[in-house]
Amino acid sequence: MLSSLTNRIELFGARWARKRQGIDNTAGVTLERRRIYILPTRYGAVFALVLFAMLLGSINYGANLAYAMTFLLAGLVLVILHHCHNNLLGIKLRFAGADPVFAGELASFRIAVSNQSNTAKNEIEIALPKSSNLPLNLTPDEAKTTKIKLRCESRGWQNLSRFSVSTYYPASLFRAWTWVHMEAHCLVYPAPAKPGVPLPQSPSGHQRRGILQHDDADFHGFHKATPSDSPQRIAWKAYARNDELLVKEFKGAEGEPCLLDWDLIPAGSTETRLSQLTRWCLDAHAQSRDFGLRIPGTSLPIGRGERHLHECLRALAIFELPIQ
Repeated sequence: MLSSLTNRIELFGARWARKRQGIDNTAGVTLERRRIYILPTRYGAVFALVLFAMLLGSINYGANLAYAMTFLLAGLVLVILHHCHNNLLGIKLRFAGADPVFAGELASFRIAVSNQSNTAKNEIEIALPKSSNLPLNLTPDEAKTTKIKLRCESRGWQNLSRFSVSTYYPASLFRAWTWVHMEAHCLVYPAPAKPGVPLPQSPSGHQRRGILQHDDADFHGFHKATPSDSPQRIAWKAYARNDELLVKEFKGAEGEPCLLDWDLIPAGSTETRLSQLTRWCLDAHAQSRDFGLRIPGTSLPIGRGERHLHECLRALAIFELPIQ
């Protein structure tokens, strides 16, 4: 029951903060005084009780030295409060991107942090709610990058809708913090199926002839022709010179091209088919094979390389999802 009440209070506070602050620009937001909150920590509460006990003792015994010590410590607490609040002022945060991941993995959202003030900033922690991260120390005009890790359970776009910027510096008697609401996204590919299902067989006929005439491969040399070699790759000019059938080799064109088609997978759920297509894309790329992708509503031509792999995985990730 207490946990439920705590969750309701946190949810109310999150909605109130988002409504009060609005959406922050991913290009950069600088922390101002009006959006920084501060409250005592448990150590601060204990310290306040000690000061109150010292004040009662001073009144009871009329000890001037005890009065002086009590008010000196109270003044020190006020100075600590002021420094803790100011420790967040002038910090600028900017979303620096997030590399795509597969469903079930941790996404790393990169946040660029810079100190726009002329004073050092110490022990600045940037993290998700109910989590922690390594604190940052920033000298004047210094910039660093930190990562916020978030587990992605499903494919599509993972949003980093809210994270905190906080500090306990100095003395850990107070915690100053603020919430940052950015429309930061990370692309999440479908989780690949387990290895085992072989890649589809290569296309044939005019489709295959068109595939073999690509410009991305580099000429690597010749080897003797075998019955399985395509006539399109035979070096006919070399045959005219020495009456020997040779086949052109192209560096990076190892393996036969294949077309990864949605209809080649037995009937199953959408996610099952996407997972298998993801596995095939990874296998084809690992084998340096040219491959294309065909799914309902999208058809990607035969290609190879990291960029082509990303385009295919991206098409699988956003399949039937609203456009971002």
